[in-house]
Amino acid sequence: MQQIQSEMAVASWSGRGSLTDLVGELERQKESKFDFVSDTRGIAVAEREGKLFLIPKEDRATEWIPALGLPIRPGALDQMGEKCDPQVPIKFLRELSGRRPRRAAELLNNLIEDAPARRFIRCLDGSIRAFLSDRYRVLDNYDLAFAALDAVRLAGGEVIEASLSETHMRIKFTSRQIWDAIDIRRQDNRGSWYAGGLGNQGYLSRVSARSGGDLPGGPGTVHPLVTLSNSETGHGGLSVRIGLLQAICFNLATVEEVVAKVHLGERLSVGVFTEETVTAESKAIYLKARDTIKGAFDPLAFKRMVDLAKEAQAQEIHAPAAAVENVAKAASLPEKAKDALLAYFVKDYDLTRYGLAQAVARLAQDEEDGESGAGLEDLAGKILRREMAFA
Repeated sequence: MQQIQSEMAVASWSGRGSLTDLVGELERQKESKFDFVSDTRGIAVAEREGKLFLIPKEDRATEWIPALGLPIRPGALDQMGEKCDPQVPIKFLRELSGRRPRRAAELLNNLIEDAPARRFIRCLDGSIRAFLSDRYRVLDNYDLAFAALDAVRLAGGEVIEASLSETHMRIKFTSRQIWDAIDIRRQDNRGSWYAGGLGNQGYLSRVSARSGGDLPGGPGTVHPLVTLSNSETGHGGLSVRIGLLQAICFNLATVEEVVAKVHLGERLSVGVFTEETVTAESKAIYLKARDTIKGAFDPLAFKRMVDLAKEAQAQEIHAPAAAVENVAKAASLPEKAKDALLAYFVKDYDLTRYGLAQAVARLAQDEEDGESGAGLEDLAGKILRREMAFA
């Protein structure tokens, strides 16, 4: 009988960092993961010491859940509420579980009992991290990461940054062999530096960005950006996005999604879910992601991104404060972030649509959380694509 221990004390890594950080954490998680499929009639939610636990209700469920149960993480709790009929709103369920956890357990148990189903339940470090459909297709971060790294090596690329959160893994790549130049006007003596002229030094010291070397196209040098994103917990699917890296400051803007796959496959059988259960279909998706990453370094795809940037460079912004105000409002940026964005824009970048996108990308470096940083990089891409109003 295989079980996992509840509330394990573990040393884990999350946030924005280097490839070494990510690989070390994925290897650690590989030993701590545990997945199973259960009929909801065999499990229940219980309150203990103000926290919610998933516990076994029948003997078979004790094969994968210890008698005392496993603590439920907030993301898994949200998913439990979403799968009820009617759905339990996330904000309400989180507040209820925090203030009156016993009532939250009763509510979930009553609703789940009314509509029994099979659920795929993912565990990590002795806790429940995801509560998913039994058709969930496993695309594990570990396998995807190594498939991607294989593709990047073949394409002559390198890792810029790796990030890991409760819900997502992201790896960002570039290739210095492929470059072009944007005619930026604020040229200065920092044109011979990679990752040092205008970037956040704390951020650059944590990630895999390699500094040093001449900029082949001067201060306006840009390289292709490829971002691989995946969620093991049902918070989105696998995606590969392409964009631009501004070499002088390592600003990243994700512009276009080139592949997206949802985690949906054949129904899973009740019981423990092992690595050997990964289907041929999932392996085919790993290969697709690898091939897509190789293709994303194609010079024609890169030229399409550069053309967008040059078009944005040609559009001047005559009221920078108003433009920043509009972007901050549309993106719900806090006041401190809005002030920093305005400072970066007027101090370091051209007063153009391209410069505004670069200022947003520079703001992304200030975020320690990978999700928040990725959101700002996507916002920079929206500005380049004219999908974000700023005037």
